[in-house]
Amino acid sequence: MATLAGYSFGKLKFPGKNALFYLFLLGLMVPIQAMIIPLYYNIQGMGLINTFWAMIIPNFGLSMPFAIFMMRAFFKDLQDELMDSAKIDGCNEFQTFFRVYLPLMVPAITSLFVFEFMWAWNDFLLPLLFVYDDAYRTLPLGLMYFFGEYTADQSLIAAGVSISIVPIIVVYIIFQRKFIEGITAGSVKG
Repeated sequence: MATLAGYSFGKLKFPGKNALFYLFLLGLMVPIQAMIIPLYYNIQGMGLINTFWAMIIPNFGLSMPFAIFMMRAFFKDLQDELMDSAKIDGCNEFQTFFRVYLPLMVPAITSLFVFEFMWAWNDFLLPLLFVYDDAYRTLPLGLMYFFGEYTADQSLIAAGVSISIVPIIVVYIIFQRKFIEGITAGSVKG
């Protein structure tokens, strides 16, 4: 969804494009703590407390402003001549997006995936509020239980932190080449 929004904000011309984009950017400016109470009541009203969906849906929605901002920046860096040549070849907007631009966006999508995975994996506040059952608790939230009122088991905490960073390192190693391409894209003038 972020690639489609980034494509429309980066390449298409329509009335109110900048105003709508800045409205999306408001999501980056408002801290999660300011919207956590209404978010809790919405999740509770949908009956999703104590489910995995209680963590998935808010993370998806809260990550969209950054994802749209990042995808728009990558689409703005791509040449407009690609769109013109696709139209000459008979492509409509969706075909231009899926056949021309999307394959060029793999490094950007990979970078976005690594960032979003890292942020969702390390999230503490949303699981703390939305999940009460031990079966649904996340690893960073589970590390909290190694702290006592007056003591902390340092060896268990160190082992837990070591285990919790393994998935992030594995994801980074798998996508390392595309991630670096995506981060450095546009940094050198051609």
